[in-house]
Amino acid sequence: MSTTATKPQESKSEGKHEGKVVGVSGDKLTTTCSQGNEHCHTVAKDATVTCDGKTSKAADLKAGMPVRVTTHKDDKTVATAIEAGKAAPAAGHKA
Repeated sequence: MSTTATKPQESKSEGKHEGKVVGVSGDKLTTTCSQGNEHCHTVAKDATVTCDGKTSKAADLKAGMPVRVTTHKDDKTVATAIEAGKAAPAAGHKA
């Protein structure tokens, strides 16, 4: 039995943004939050993207889709994970 404490996989300082897709252009993802504010994220090269629970690409995201973006712990403008479609929550939380 180990006495070493382990840290959870996801850091508390990672950010979450929930909203709707405005558009995707190259590695840039633009979303809106429930207040209607736009947020622009750079999609990390190793970002995990899922659409309706299936592995996908950022280019597959369509305007109006509900989306949850997880940002890098050190740079909140870099998206490290994107969940879109029915598996993502409706836009109800502010960024």
